[in-house]
Amino acid sequence: QSELSDGIAMLVAGNDRIQAIISQMEEICRTIEENGRRQKQHLGLRFDSLYSILEERKKELLQSIAREQEAKVQRVRGLIRQYGDHLEASSKLVESAIQAMEEPQMAVYLQLVGVCLACRITDMSKVSMSSRPEPGYENMDHFSINVDYVAEMLRTIEFQTGA
Repeated sequence: QSELSDGIAMLVAGNDRIQAIISQMEEICRTIEENGRRQKQHLGLRFDSLYSILEERKKELLQSIAREQEAKVQRVRGLIRQYGDHLEASSKLVESAIQAMEEPQMAVYLQLVGVCLACRITDMSKVSMSSRPEPGYENMDHFSINVDYVAEMLRTIEFQTGA
């Protein structure tokens, strides 16, 4: 009976130790879960920061493209207006010249030509219309970027070791 009593006491003491170990391990599990949540949150914030930097750079680069696009379009539209104005003036001059040539009465003809119609025609034909965009002006390929090395760097992101 004494032996049995000693055995029971040893089992009870062993059970208390096991229960203490189980409680300790449960606390470790809670700490691991809390640390995991904290690290996940920290990792999420770090990646959000990277996304923010990428979005800001994207916005800046898109604005650069938009500025150059607008400047080029404005220049070409200005040239279109200039050419259109010249075309309109030239057409009116052609009309006047044709009317003058068709005039049967010499006095009216001399009046029309008297405003130096021939001089104006010569001047109009000599106006330089050489302001045109150079070949390839519409090209926007110089806005290309190479992000291969950044993409590769992002693919190789790993956790830092404790060393």
